[in-house]
Amino acid sequence: METKNSLLSSSLKSGLIIGVVSIVVFLIMYVGDIKPVGIAMPLLILVLSIAISIIVLVVLFKKYRTEIGGFISFRNAFLYCFIAFSISIILYQIFNYLFLQLVDPEYNKSIMEAQKTWMENYLSGKMSDEKITEQLDKLDEQAAKMGSFSTLLKNTLGSIVFGGIISLIVGAIMKKNPEMFDNNTGGVI
Repeated sequence: METKNSLLSSSLKSGLIIGVVSIVVFLIMYVGDIKPVGIAMPLLILVLSIAISIIVLVVLFKKYRTEIGGFISFRNAFLYCFIAFSISIILYQIFNYLFLQLVDPEYNKSIMEAQKTWMENYLSGKMSDEKITEQLDKLDEQAAKMGSFSTLLKNTLGSIVFGGIISLIVGAIMKKNPEMFDNNTGGVI
């Protein structure tokens, strides 16, 4: 049966794998100059990233569940998923912070400039120039906050809460308890 050490070590390993996969996806987007600009592109990137993480988690979780005998309680399924997601989120956020500090400090600025250009084109004719300027000023305020350590902490905590919700769902789906009458020791009849 499962032990706490095997659950912890396996979920830590899974978290590291998911984190590395997330970093690789980010680097592919960076090298391919794919920026989350507009309305649909950020949502598409978010959904794709979450889907990739969940798929990798489910594959690793199924492997772990098989290794421990095929059965796992909801509690342990949730813990496995939550630890794995938390580790992957922390790893990715640390990478992201170091990337923005050391590799490309202008990355967020370039995304915001692309977003501003897109927004100007999208809103021209739909809003007055004053309203457009207000919206662009709000983007400038957001850009000033991006990349700071406090933003990193907020993003990390928000992502861990979201990861917890996904862990509840995945844990509920992936739990597997032995059937009540699977004991083939015989009975009265």
